[in-house]
Amino acid sequence: MIQRVSLALVLIFASALSGAAFASQVPEEAMEDAGQGRAEAREALLDRLFERLAEAETEEAGRAAERAIQSVWLDSGSASIDLLTQRGLDALAEDDIDRAYFYFDEVVTLAPDFAEGWHRRATIYYLREDYASALRDIEQTLRLEPRHFEAMAGLGVILEDLGDRKGALEAFRRALALDPWLRNGKERIAPLEREVEGRGI
Repeated sequence: MIQRVSLALVLIFASALSGAAFASQVPEEAMEDAGQGRAEAREALLDRLFERLAEAETEEAGRAAERAIQSVWLDSGSASIDLLTQRGLDALAEDDIDRAYFYFDEVVTLAPDFAEGWHRRATIYYLREDYASALRDIEQTLRLEPRHFEAMAGLGVILEDLGDRKGALEAFRRALALDPWLRNGKERIAPLEREVEGRGI
């Protein structure tokens, strides 16, 4: 079960208002401010977690920071989108690629500003060897979440598969700079350095 970091912002208004009356009396500007406040709180939390990740001195601490960041990424702010995402993850864990694609494609369609939907659909495209579509989804993931080290590492994997060793090396280095504890990060970089830059010869 994926642990989630709650990012809900509590807005206190007149408690006597019913749900319908409340919705009719909250100014549109207040709703926009609430969304902006949630986004700012989310970024502030990610800033702290990335600092913790960078400062981690043990693998255990690094993995804990990774999981916390991933939990933030998986929190769309919508219960229905989170449910679709979880169903896609469950299908992927069961190797049901088609069913996983269905859910992640729904997530992207319904919540185009949710980076994790694009990232997860990119994974499906990669498994289907549809590299062009995977690259497009990774590009969108990184546009929405520039520090998404998993997407950056995924970019490295695809570029290496496509024979772009220099591009793959750059992508893995950027991913490792974001996450010093990236799984197999150094192991992927070492042979690419030898091939691209002649190091270790």
